[in-house]
Formats: sequence, C-alpha cells, structure tokens
Amino acid sequence: MNLVNTFGRLPFWRKRLARVVRRQDVVLEIGSGPGGFARLVHARKVVCLDPSRTMLAFAAGRLAGNGYRFLSGIAEQMPVRGGTVDKVFCSFSFRDFLDQPASVREIARVLRPGGELHILEAAPPPAGLRHAFMKSWLTFGVPAIVGALVPAKVRRTWGEPPFRAFSRSYEAMEPPEAYAVLLERSGFSDVRLRYLSMRAVFHLQGVRARTT
Repeated sequence: MNLVNTFGRLPFWRKRLARVVRRQDVVLEIGSGPGGFARLVHARKVVCLDPSRTMLAFAAGRLAGNGYRFLSGIAEQMPVRGGTVDKVFCSFSFRDFLDQPASVREIARVLRPGGELHILEAAPPPAGLRHAFMKSWLTFGVPAIVGALVPAKVRRTWGEPPFRAFSRSYEAMEPPEAYAVLLERSGFSDVRLRYLSMRAVFHLQGVRARTT
C-alpha cells in the first residue's frame, strides 16, 4: 500500500535509510509490516515489531537468517528490554502510532545511550495545490490502482480498505517540525529534520542522550 501511496519511490528511500546501519548494530523496526525495510538491513540482530501477527508471519517467511526476531506489540508498550537497541527505525509507521509522545518515550527507553532513532514518513503538504492533489490522489487515485491490482476475493477479506486508514492518519499528521520538537523534549539530542523528493517525505533523526 505504501508503495502505491508514494508513487513507487518507497524502495529508493528505504535503501537510502538502511545505509546508516552498521554490521554490529542491534536494530529495531517498529511497524515492520511484511518486512520490506527489514530485508534491506544488514546487522547483528534485527527485531521486527508489529501489532499484526499475520504481517509478522509473512515477514518471517521472506526473511532468511538467524539474525531476525519477530515480536508482536505496539510502539507505546514494547516487549523489549531497556537500553539494548542501537538503532530504531519507523519506516512509514510513525503516523499510525496511537500515542506518539508515549511512543517516543518508549523508544528512548529501549535505546542505548548514544543510540539513534530514524523516522521516515510522508510529509503532509501545507494548504494549497499540492495538498489538494495529494488528497485527490489518496481519495481517488490509490483506490483505483488497488482495485485494478488486487483481486476482489483478497479485497473482501480486508474489512476496511487499508488506503482509507492511510488517508485518515495522513490528514491527522502534525507538521514534521512539531515531531522534531517532540524528540528534543523527550531527551533526544542532535535532532535533524530533512525533506526528500520535493518535500513529499521527511527523515527525522535523533540521538538518545548519553548518561553522565
């Protein structure tokens, strides 16, 4: 779904983001879904966290190797020991967190001092032509493409189509600058916000403060 929503650019952004990982890292991806980002990560250990057991089972089937671990859970209350993770990634999942401030605090808990948080997410455009275009794309373009590509018998199993949830969470997002402030207030340092692809996507990163 995110591939359609991003006009096919998602793999490029994810590959670029995965380059920050070191071989010796312990990595946690929150909202890992079917494993699209996790399979690009080469680290000592990769923990995939998702609330959907179906998604986790699918990811486990496509990710080979002993370095992967799959956990069912949500960002606000993760079954992960504190101070054990080098890098946390939220790749097009941050907008779906039920309580973003609580999630950021929980991320700070599981990160080692000096560990990094990386958020890759769609950037809601300000009011204007681009906002109107994106709203039309999500309302009409994405459903049309999904209807053409996904068999009807599969769509009938969805309940609510996932693109409707994306549209709601996208519309509810704060400006990325507000999330940068949230990280700073939650104990992260060296907070950096960068826009990609003509401000369609943002990459927000911060470092878990070291203890003194």
